[in-house]
Amino acid sequence: MSQSLSAQANSYSLLTTLCQTRGILSALIVAQVLALIISFSEYQPDNFWLVLGQSSLLIQFITSISIAALYILSRVKPDLNNSVQALAVVTVLVLSTLAITLYISYLELLDAGLSHWFVFKSSAISLLVAALFVQFMAIYNEHAKAHSAYARAQLDALQARIRPHFLFNSLNTLAELAHEDSDAAEESALALASLSRAAMQVGQQSTLAQELALAKRYIALEQWRFGERLKVNWHLPANMPELVLPCLTLQPLLENAVVHGIESSDKGGVIDVEVHIGKQSATVIVSNSLSAQSTPTTRAHNGIALDNIQKRLSIIYAGQASMRARRLANSYRVKLVVPKMESIQCKF
Repeated sequence: MSQSLSAQANSYSLLTTLCQTRGILSALIVAQVLALIISFSEYQPDNFWLVLGQSSLLIQFITSISIAALYILSRVKPDLNNSVQALAVVTVLVLSTLAITLYISYLELLDAGLSHWFVFKSSAISLLVAALFVQFMAIYNEHAKAHSAYARAQLDALQARIRPHFLFNSLNTLAELAHEDSDAAEESALALASLSRAAMQVGQQSTLAQELALAKRYIALEQWRFGERLKVNWHLPANMPELVLPCLTLQPLLENAVVHGIESSDKGGVIDVEVHIGKQSATVIVSNSLSAQSTPTTRAHNGIALDNIQKRLSIIYAGQASMRARRLANSYRVKLVVPKMESIQCKF
């Protein structure tokens, strides 16, 4: 089980951000911009490209060495506070600059009269750029934390809407069965327990197989209520992969189909559940029949709104998952596509 979404929201740190792909790319871009500025400040038409090439090589080398050192530090000392991390970034960059420029001066690649000034100037520029870059990264982290907290609050609000819906429906069914069939009531209570457990884990990591098992428990619970009016066809692959999904992703789609395709029809209907596994993603299609004589349901909690599910997926997958709903002549079809992931990494 991966860390919870709230733990992920609090995982931001200066070194972690810097050593990620975006942080490294930002550092290299800043380094190249600095090389351009230095080249233009010492602009000479005859050797501009030579100066630019030398400046780029030196600054990119210092940047790469510094990032490598900071990455090692982040692995060895992952619990440093942000103030210490900021000091480490500045110190490593300045020391790297000092060591490399001293080595260049030692090899006498520059005129003797310029070597000391070159070392001092390079170290001073390094100190200034490092301080500005640390401040920029700190502002970025604060913004990311605020955005993460907002996204988490949105997700919690959406999840809070999910819990009462099917629990309310299931409790009604359980109350009816308690008077008619005690054995069926016991089985329904066990199914309800599974659904209740899932409701407390909304947003956490689950698998496609577990989600399908939970959906089948929900259908079994509803079949006590609708009897022959509810028919479900499962079209599942023979070998179910260990595909990661957020907990309680599929059950709301089944409930939506039951409410709008079965409950609203006097004759009931058929629900088809299809699962297709691709190389990069998995597709789940839930379709329910629609009768010409169907009447809109008037129940207070008439299922889970599809836009609610769409918002949850958008927050968790940051646009990598998609869900499309389409009404056809005699059926309603919802297509869910999620990327294959080893664990849920919410990109707030």
